[in-house]
Order: sequence, then C-alpha cells, then structure tokens
Amino acid sequence: MKISRLEITNYHQFDHLTLDLTYPKGHEKAGQALDKVCLIGQSGTGKTTLLKVCLSLLEKNYLDPKMKQIMATMELEPGVELTLKIRDGKLSLSAKDSTSGKSEEEIKTLYREHRQRYTWFIYFPAEMTKLLPPQESSKRINPLDALKVESTVNNTTPVKTEMRRYFDFEQDNILEVWDDVLKNIYAYKVKEVQYSLKFRQELTVAIATGLEKPEIKKIIESDKAWKLENPNPLEKLAQQLNPLLHKFGLNVKTTVEFESIEDLKFIQIESLKGSEIPYGSWSTGTKQVILMLTPLFQLNTDHAIILIDEPERSLYPDVQTEIINYCTELAPKAQFWFATHSPILASAFEPWEIVELKFDDQGAVYQELYYTGERHIDNYFLDPRYLRWDTILLRIFDLAVEGNEQYRNKALMRTSRLQAQLDKLKQENQLDTEEGKRLLIEFEKWAQKLAWRLHEKDR
Repeated sequence: MKISRLEITNYHQFDHLTLDLTYPKGHEKAGQALDKVCLIGQSGTGKTTLLKVCLSLLEKNYLDPKMKQIMATMELEPGVELTLKIRDGKLSLSAKDSTSGKSEEEIKTLYREHRQRYTWFIYFPAEMTKLLPPQESSKRINPLDALKVESTVNNTTPVKTEMRRYFDFEQDNILEVWDDVLKNIYAYKVKEVQYSLKFRQELTVAIATGLEKPEIKKIIESDKAWKLENPNPLEKLAQQLNPLLHKFGLNVKTTVEFESIEDLKFIQIESLKGSEIPYGSWSTGTKQVILMLTPLFQLNTDHAIILIDEPERSLYPDVQTEIINYCTELAPKAQFWFATHSPILASAFEPWEIVELKFDDQGAVYQELYYTGERHIDNYFLDPRYLRWDTILLRIFDLAVEGNEQYRNKALMRTSRLQAQLDKLKQENQLDTEEGKRLLIEFEKWAQKLAWRLHEKDR
C-alpha cells in the first residue's frame, strides 16, 4: 500500500497543495508510487502536518473535522488503485483496477482484508526518546510475573504480531505497543528460562547420581538440538542492528538474563567489551536508533506506510549518512515518509523523492519543483546525491550564508591582507626573511581556521 498522489485544500498551511508521488518518466519505475518520500522545508511549512494527514487517510481515529477536502490516490497492488477522500472530517473511498478487471466491491474487500491481516502504518514522532516511562531497574521481581504476554504464548505456536493494525509511538500506550513489537522475543525468553531450568535439573541429577558419560553427553546433545530448533530472535536482531550500533561502541546483548523489569521491556545492550549498559545510561542517539529500527525489524511491514518525523534527532553525522538505508533495508516493501531538517539525510534521496515546502508571498505553502518542462528524470536540475553538504544547505535548504559571517568576514579580510603582503615579498624575493616567515606562519594559522587546503604552489 503506497500513496501515489495527495491533494489538500484549505487545511492549516495548505490552501491548495497537490503532490505527485510517483516516479517520473524515464525512470525504471515510471508511474509507480515512490518507495520513499523526503519532506523538507522551513519550520511551520507543514512537514509534520503532512505526516498527520497520512495518518488520517489510513485510520479514522485521526480524522480532524477541519479537514474539508483531502484526496489521496493509493496503490493497493500494481494496477489496483484506491481513491481516499476526506470531506468535512469524514473518510470515504472508491476503487478501480486497470489490469485484472476486479470490480470496485472486490477491491474494497481486498482493502479490508489487507487492513485486518497486515500492519497498516507505523508512526514515529520526533520525540521518540521521551516516550518511555522511568525505568524500575532497582525493583527485583519474578520476571515471569511481569511478562504480560506469558499467558498468551503457546510454546508450540509462533507468536503473531500482525494483530495490531497500526503502531503509533505518539498516541498509543507505549508499553502496550512494545508488548506487541517484542512478543516473539518475550516468548523466547519464557521458553528459554523454562527449558534452561529443566536442562540444568536433568544435568545436575545425572552428575549427582553418577550416570555414565554417554548419558550426560546425550543430555548436552539434546540441549544443542533444542537451541537449533528454537533460534534466538535476539541474534537475528543483533545481526541487523550491530553494524550501526558499533558506531556507538555497542552491541545487542543476545544472552537472556532476568534480573529486573528493564530486562523484559527493552532490548539489552552491552559494550564491545561485553559490559552491560543499562537503559538509563544509553545515549539519546542510541535510544533513537534502537527505538526506531527494532519495530521495523520485528514487524511485518510488507504493506505498511512508515512515517518518521526527524529521524536525525541526536544522531552524529556519520550515523545520519546511513540511517535512511538502514530503515529501508529493514522494511524493503514499505513506503517511507521522512520529515527532516538534515542536508545529510536529504542527500540519500533521488530528487523526485524530495518534497520541499515553501511559503509564498501570501503565507500559503507550495512545493518547490526541481525540474522544468515535462516531469522526466532528464529535466531535474537539482540532485542532492551529487552535492556537498554545504552546497545542499545553500541550494536546497536556502541557507543565505555560509557560516558565522561576523567572524568569517574578519578572517577573510585578515588573510587577504596577509596574502597581499606575501605576494609583494615573493616578487621582491623576500619570502625567506624573518618578516616573510612570520607573515607566512600567521597566514597559515588563519587559513587553517577557514579550513583552507594549502599547497606549496598556492603560496
């Protein structure tokens, strides 16, 4: 399920906004809905509002009576389109099939089946790290008493996470959401604890009663077989998250140890040396990465629309360069919407995937287009994938200055005067004098402050 077109009339910042969210002509996916959308623009232009509009189209609980006229075209399957309309805060839909000839009623039935069977959307607000309650790591309890899902877990039946149609990390009860996200991990913890107790008891009895070595070996082999038949889901999660967490000097802890309620509600993390890092000591960036990426790995996102507000929050630039690819690789069939202020994130998108919002002279919001004439890949004149970060800030984010002008201009004037003095001394063959050496040292000091790359030929 992907949104391919969106029209908003007279809602908040938008007098009339129409977004074509398909690949342009000349692209191998021409005419299909975009796999990912990047929303950029000044504060107040409505990036978060657009995410909330998507929520309203996907779930009636998010409808606003002030929504007078909003219409979206969505791809349910190739060639199967739904038109979702919001008028005066009420949602309706119509459908058409340009390929297999399904009737409108058949498409609506398929739509309802999708809603019942699959994760419909996942919404991550900008303030992800503030949504979790204070930890209670000092409370020592029986973990099986605290584990809410234990009574619903059957040791022979896989736990399904598709029962919840959507995951809203802003509005929903956050612990209930995590109960659903982490069901398989919780179930494994229960099974492993129960099995480990049984295994240790059998092994202890065997050793205490002096059973023959082959009998002990048989118990150990049985333990290995159980682990093969019951793979630890934390290990799969670690394979996905660890390459990125290594930038924080961390790993996902894959061994199961029950000591506190914290062990049940959250993924456990350890340093590269193996020391456990309690949740309260995680950096904000670590929390951001784990809270955002874990649901993408755990949930079935094949038919989901995933909305992420400011994914760059608290992330160092080297992590920002990779976060978009990590998200999309974890949910390759989903459609992503990212709202961002980061030029680094913007550089991960094709130009037709970027929706830049601007205010016109009357204060209404419009989309700045990056192409002229026909909407064709050859007609796009801006492509952030090929630009430096500073150029993206100037050309795409419309930053008017290149730095702190007060200090930079003074430094430029000083280096210009020094350059002129050095040029004069060079003409007079005086560069090797005490005066020439002093001026050269001072010039190089200021050039270093300006981050210039100096070469002998430039002197």
